Amino acid sequence: MHLKSLTAFCLILRRGSLSAAAQDMNLSQPAVSRLISNLEHEVRFQLFHRDKRALRPTAEARAFYREAERILSGIEQLGDIARDIRRGADARLRVVAMSRLSIGVLPVAAAAFRARVPDIDLTLETHHRRDMERWLGGRQFDVGFGPLPIEDSQLDISPLGTKNAVAVFAPGGPLTGRTGVSARDLAGLPLISLTPDTLLQAQTEAIFAAAGVAPRLSMRTSSSQIACALAARGLGYAISDPITAHALAEPVEAIPIEPAFPLEYGILCPRGEVVTPTAELFITCMREAFVAISLPRTA
Repeated sequence: MHLKSLTAFCLILRRGSLSAAAQDMNLSQPAVSRLISNLEHEVRFQLFHRDKRALRPTAEARAFYREAERILSGIEQLGDIARDIRRGADARLRVVAMSRLSIGVLPVAAAAFRARVPDIDLTLETHHRRDMERWLGGRQFDVGFGPLPIEDSQLDISPLGTKNAVAVFAPGGPLTGRTGVSARDLAGLPLISLTPDTLLQAQTEAIFAAAGVAPRLSMRTSSSQIACALAARGLGYAISDPITAHALAEPVEAIPIEPAFPLEYGILCPRGEVVTPTAELFITCMREAFVAISLPRTA
């Protein structure tokens, strides 16, 4: 597969048009169009719907793009990797985290890390759980952090810590002042749930299944942060962790679930890779920031 064709394809998806990709590659639009035709011949499926106004990516193209972008990004980083080798292994650190840790914990850890090591080239990214596992397995990052369990033979996994699940309400909600709530207490109230493909939704379902009751579903979202923000507006309650609730701009009341339901988080590294002293320091900063997170404030 020709790298130039792959580059043209990814640029069209990134920039949104063939003309923008052609400009970035310093090629004519017909030349870029030929590169895409060659790539379609190689992959043996259609990448774009063509009309007079624009190229529209097919469903197959979007699926292909996720992996092509990861591979191309790795190739584009080869220059940086060579520079880092010349400077020494600890000259650069690439960190990836799941969204639940990216707001409440990651910035705190990064600030502590930067105070101790001011000159390191530090990259911080957040990715979907499934994509994060691929990028770490492909060694695009040095260390990652996310909720467990993860079953991936390409990763070395160690514990970061545990936080117990909480029910998140707007201040003054129906169970305000409680020190704990059970699934039975929550069953009659409107739940802002997550979509079925999320780990936290599976954990929420486990909480209710253990109590032998079903939640009253109100609405769904794919983001635990959005679920908690909706709960803060009084649109129902969300099942979350204290980290996400703590990071909200709006005040909320987060009541621990009883019996306690632990949510585990892990440190993820490419399998077999030696963890550098710089990465070890960042892991220490993440542990400290994770421990410091408590229940969020109320109004």
